[in-house]
Order: sequence, then structure tokens, then C-alpha cells
Amino acid sequence: MRPAIDLARAGIDPGRLERSLFLSGDQIGAGQYRVTGGGHEHWVDLYTAAHPRCDCGDHLWRETVCKHILAALLREGNAEVVSALGGLVRRLRPAA
Repeated sequence: MRPAIDLARAGIDPGRLERSLFLSGDQIGAGQYRVTGGGHEHWVDLYTAAHPRCDCGDHLWRETVCKHILAALLREGNAEVVSALGGLVRRLRPAA
């Protein structure tokens, strides 16, 4: 099952991806997560297109792929998000 998010079109922001690594995600259903670790608890649904993917302001008002969605996608093992971690590591690793 593929998430109802077009990551190729939306893109993966490296800063949000980095912040997503510090969040915890408890799976509560198929593609549904309770994401904690920030200032507030958030609810993410990766597969149901009938409502917003996440209840946070970043996603609702800016219409971006937020850190909560990225945290859930990482827990799902989403290939695009996991692949983006390589770019994040290269960006954060100090030049030798």
C-alpha cells in the first residue's frame, strides 16, 4: 500500500527530516500513528485521503510534508524517506 502523499511532487525538506528523527511514533492502525516527542501530540494517517494526513499547523496551513508525517513514513520503512536520510547524513557530516 502506498501513502496518499506524492513525495516526488512535495519534496522532502532536510530540516524537517532531521527533526523527525527525534520524534516517537506509535502505530495505532494501518498507516495511522500517534507521534510524540515535540511540544504536542499529533495524529498522522498516511493512507486515508478523505482528511488531512496530519493535524499539525505545519501540514494544515502550509500544506507541507511535516516532520510528523516523515516520522511516520520512516517507521513504515518508506523507501523515498529512508533514501533521503543518506543526503541528510552527507549534509550534516563535517567535511573531512
